[in-house]
Amino acid sequence: MFENSRVFGSRILSCVLVLAFAISIVSAQDETLADIKYKDDYDRIQSIIKTSDLVKRLDKMATLYGERRDMDVKLRDYADKVFALDMETLTKQANYIAVRGLCERVLKTRPKFGEVYLYYGIALKNSKKVDEAMIAFARGSAIPNALSAKSKQQLDLAYRSVHGGSLVGEDKFIKEAVKDLK
Repeated sequence: MFENSRVFGSRILSCVLVLAFAISIVSAQDETLADIKYKDDYDRIQSIIKTSDLVKRLDKMATLYGERRDMDVKLRDYADKVFALDMETLTKQANYIAVRGLCERVLKTRPKFGEVYLYYGIALKNSKKVDEAMIAFARGSAIPNALSAKSKQQLDLAYRSVHGGSLVGEDKFIKEAVKDLK
């Protein structure tokens, strides 16, 4: 009987060891897949950055946002900074049609990308769509981002122009503008 319990104990021990080995292999594979995905996304961003045509570069970045919604946070932040700088350059070039189209594409996949709302609002404002621009500026000011103060300034200017120089009701307007964001 003692020999049976010894055999049983050794079998349990070997099963536990095999299970531990299998778990370590699976976790190593998960880490490897995450590393591969990170490297793939990083390489893709770097190849996009090398594109010399500004509109094509922004278009590729918009495509990347749509295809890689689960991108690593650090890489997404890096891509966001590149995208925002390129949008600023495109806005300074007064290519408002391209700015508007690119912003609409990106905001469909990333509705809480606050920086984009500033450029979208500027493009709308220059297309004489002040009411839509105010909504974009309101969203850009309400979503925490590096350009929220500029969005708020633009909103103040546009709101005053529509409401006779007054900012009364602007807070309510901002709440209405952001309530339908996903």
